[in-house]
This record gives sequence, C-alpha cells and structure tokens, in this order.
Amino acid sequence: MLSRPQQILLKRAQREAALTDAEYRDALETVAGCRSSKDASMTDRHLDLTLGYFEAIYWRKVDAGELQPSGSVTAVFRQRGFWAAKNPAQQTSRDRFLLSAVERDIGAFESALSALGFGPAYCQGIRQKVTRGLLNAHAQFLYRAALRRTLAAKQTAVAA
Repeated sequence: MLSRPQQILLKRAQREAALTDAEYRDALETVAGCRSSKDASMTDRHLDLTLGYFEAIYWRKVDAGELQPSGSVTAVFRQRGFWAAKNPAQQTSRDRFLLSAVERDIGAFESALSALGFGPAYCQGIRQKVTRGLLNAHAQFLYRAALRRTLAAKQTAVAA
C-alpha cells in the first residue's frame, strides 16, 4: 500500500498532466490494476509505472502545445524521461532494502550452521534443493526460510 506522501505525489502528477478524475482512475486501472491510490494492492513499483505513464501524457501535451512546461523546482515532471527511466530493473528501493536484509540473515544463518559443523557444501545443498535453480530475489527468500528452519532443527538436536 502506498504511503500518504506517495498518494499526494500521484494526485500532484494528475494535476500537472491535466487529467480528469475519470482519466486518472482509468490510467490507474490500466497500469496498476486498481482504481484508487489507496488500494492495498498498489505497490512502489505501481507508483513508478503510473508516474511514468502520467509523464508520457504530460510531455505529449506539452509537445502538442496543450500545456506549458512547469519551471517550478517542485514540479513532478520537471525533467523529461525521469519517471520512465526510474528503476528499469523493476526493483524499488524498498525491494533493494528487503533483499539486503535477507542477504544479511542468510550470512548469519550460514555462519551459525558452520559453527555447528555444517559447512558451505551443506548450505549449498540446501540452496539447490529449495531454489531449484532460480536466480531471483524470491529464491533468496526461500533459501533464508530453509536456513532458518534447518538451523532451528540443528540447534534443537544439539541441545538434546
């Protein structure tokens, strides 16, 4: 779900692109699959995509002479192509933050398993089994969960 400042940014972008409420809601539905910025399914990625969509509309209107480009430093569309180029890897700063936390957890779990006598080859076996060759962020979440379960089981076995 988008934060309040993100929702305000979308509404500012709507005003700058001179979109009616119906056009705004149709654009949200087209890009994000919902008709409101308050919808729980709206993500940071949807925000970036929607702003890129509004940016294209804005600059088309400017090029056609329907709108004058804003000279304000607080304008949402002050630089042509900014939103379209943002996060081309489809990864938001929140995604990067979560992934870095997952990678820290993985390192800690691998170290704890190593201290119990289960080395890198053991961890690699776990990774191969749970990720089945996936090389994306989701694979890292799966691997972390498997390491957490394995470490808990091994610590319980050592304690008994």
